[in-house]
Amino acid sequence: MPVPRQPSPTTPALAARRAEPLVELIFERLTADDVPDHTAELVLAALSGQDDLATALDGGTTSLDLGTTADEAPMGRIWLSSVTVAGFRGVGPERTLQIDPSPGLTLVVGRNGSGKSSFAEAVELALTGDSARWADRNSVWRTGWRNLHSPDPCWIVAQLHVDGVAKPVTVTRSWPLGAALADAEVIVTSDAGRHADLAELGLARPLELYRPFLTAAELGRLTAGTQSQLFDAISAILGLEAITEADQRLLAAARPSDAAVKEVRAQRAAFAEHLADVADDRARRTAALLKGRGAVDLAALGAILDEPEEVAADGPLLLCRRLVELAVPTPEEVTRLAEQLREASAEAQRHDGGRARAALRSAELLRLAIEHHEDAGDGPCPVCTAGTLDGDWRSAAGASLAQLRDRSLAAQSAAAQLAALLRQVHHLIDDLTVPEVDPAQVGPAQIDLAEGDAAEVPLDGLREAVAALRRVPGEPAELAAHLDARYPIVVAAAEAARACAEGVLRQRDTGWRRAAAELRGWVDAAARLPEQEATLARVKAARAWLKSTAAQLRNERVAPFGEHSQRIWAQLRQESNVELGAMTLEGTNTRRRVVFPVSVDGADNGTALGVMSQGEMHALGLATFLPRGCAPESPFRFIVVDDPVQSMDPAKVDGLARVLAALAEQRQVVVFTHDTRLPDAVRRLDLGRAQIVEVTRAERSVVTLRPASDPVTRYLDDAYALARNEEIQAEVRGPVVAELCRSALEAACHRSVWRRRVARGVPHDDIEAAIVDASRRLATTVALALFDDADQGGDVLGYLSRRHGARAVAAYQACREGVHGATLADLPGLVADARHLAKALS
Repeated sequence: MPVPRQPSPTTPALAARRAEPLVELIFERLTADDVPDHTAELVLAALSGQDDLATALDGGTTSLDLGTTADEAPMGRIWLSSVTVAGFRGVGPERTLQIDPSPGLTLVVGRNGSGKSSFAEAVELALTGDSARWADRNSVWRTGWRNLHSPDPCWIVAQLHVDGVAKPVTVTRSWPLGAALADAEVIVTSDAGRHADLAELGLARPLELYRPFLTAAELGRLTAGTQSQLFDAISAILGLEAITEADQRLLAAARPSDAAVKEVRAQRAAFAEHLADVADDRARRTAALLKGRGAVDLAALGAILDEPEEVAADGPLLLCRRLVELAVPTPEEVTRLAEQLREASAEAQRHDGGRARAALRSAELLRLAIEHHEDAGDGPCPVCTAGTLDGDWRSAAGASLAQLRDRSLAAQSAAAQLAALLRQVHHLIDDLTVPEVDPAQVGPAQIDLAEGDAAEVPLDGLREAVAALRRVPGEPAELAAHLDARYPIVVAAAEAARACAEGVLRQRDTGWRRAAAELRGWVDAAARLPEQEATLARVKAARAWLKSTAAQLRNERVAPFGEHSQRIWAQLRQESNVELGAMTLEGTNTRRRVVFPVSVDGADNGTALGVMSQGEMHALGLATFLPRGCAPESPFRFIVVDDPVQSMDPAKVDGLARVLAALAEQRQVVVFTHDTRLPDAVRRLDLGRAQIVEVTRAERSVVTLRPASDPVTRYLDDAYALARNEEIQAEVRGPVVAELCRSALEAACHRSVWRRRVARGVPHDDIEAAIVDASRRLATTVALALFDDADQGGDVLGYLSRRHGARAVAAYQACREGVHGATLADLPGLVADARHLAKALS
């Protein structure tokens, strides 16, 4: 069931950029840029698909099916309402973290090892099947996911609330005892029933694009990882995948033509260089045609290659070339033929030609007699008149006729097979020819290579071997033996003549023949070069335009994210002297990178990553990826952030609190942290209602979740509980109650000082120093809160009396004096008065 679609709040600029279909944008820009038709056709064909691109390159008519598929991602608002964990990581017995499914900030606070991050990992694992925190960990990390104290049952249940749908979407992952992490049983239910996974609800792609989970480990990888990883994580949400895929298709289409063009050009230069050193007039003329950068006259080159060998070769060389090209059957082939001839001869002899002819005549007589019997019926034999032709004779004669016919046919087949083999042997022998030599050019057995240099070619031996082979005997069996004896001599003589001729050619070969053979292949490739160059030029023009347009669209669409990052950075940077410029995406393929222009103290310093501290890098990661998780197109109205305070100084913690509070105005922001500075900053800066949940872990992984109170309330609640505990003597309880009330007043004063001075832009270190300096006495602490001046401690009593009455004065004096042993009669009343004063000081 598709999750109901509802409009989501977005910025007008981003909505306009993302609402316009990509194909329409490409059409408009092709027209506006007045792109030539042949280039525009390739661009559109590449966007349409591989088949259309191949058709366009071949000059065919393309279908240009540019219809866009509907986005399966749901547009309804999806909130996180709860996560239940049992037997997983640091959580033993089942515990549930309830979260209001509405905009707001939830802080889940607990010391390291309390089990809080188990809930953060559980949400991510339930929805995605994996955890970014484990991505780069070894196998030991992944095997420790099941709780040691309560390994069974082990499950995670995440509930999602969808606007307009009463029943929540529930995702359950459970592991039977002994199951591996990857073997979870997954159950997804909604108001439409049960589903195999979240992909059936259209949430798989949004979870990949707009990951609503952000961990410190993930931030570290993204800011310290490769530029291409950062580029891909951001560009994936811009909706330009179709352009990227089209560019990849064009790149693949260009490779064959590009390789062919480069190969032809490289071979041309190599041939020109090589042929210049070949001592042959044809090679010199060919090298002259190949030199230079202009087009090669392929017709003239072909004419040179087609010059007949006789024009350029003398008689001795022609003879050697014919000897090298002399082909004789292999000895194995002739041996098989001789064996077949022997077998056929034996088979023919077995059937004896004379007896076969007699059998044939007898068969003919029987046939005629049978025909006579069929015509005349039973009666005396018309030949001998002694015998009788009747039914018994007819049966015996039919059997005899069949035998005679079979014998005749077998004899005929054997004779035909023998005749065919004899013809084959005679053809083999007759086809053996010895190249002839002109006596006027060379002696019968000698070839002059050059003046003073000669080599013997054993032509006489080859002639004698062939002549001896041709003196064939008459009988087939003798002919087979003749082949076995004489043919190997012919082969040996032919190989000796060929080897000598090859030696002659090697000495006289200038290298032209081999080069000419290779040149013929190059000429064919060069003839196709103009077509390859034209194709390559078309593809390059299409890629150049598409890449330029993609860069423009990419940075137009990334601009709102960059602006959001700048706003977040402006709040996170606080006292940092690094100023962040507009983020852009540059490059393609293996040179993708994200550019963060920065200036340090007003001076341009290139890109950000080389000048930032670890805390600033962490803040930059938040500024970069919080906008991704909060993209207007994302159906998820929640974002889960685990441990975001790493390496941040107090100023940046205050900035982070403001950033999270701002996001929480429209989003459900759930933050897991062990650092108490973040909840303190949220309270101190009075950033609105925030739900704070404290997580504690007892023995055997028993985890407790309870609403957290601010320090003032906590001190006063503890003081009141002690004040009412009559089991402890009043003189013992009194100083402790007074100390707790004093701590509550000091906490209220500190909160007031922080809120006022941070609003004025006072550096955090200065605020902390002022508080520490004023903490020597309660009077100076209260004076700093009331008058912003610790030296006005003497004016505190009068101010409290005039503005807040006797109860405030009594609480102030009791807290100041009671901690030193003064008798306190009404301890519950002291707590009530201290609560009144703390509210006034806050």
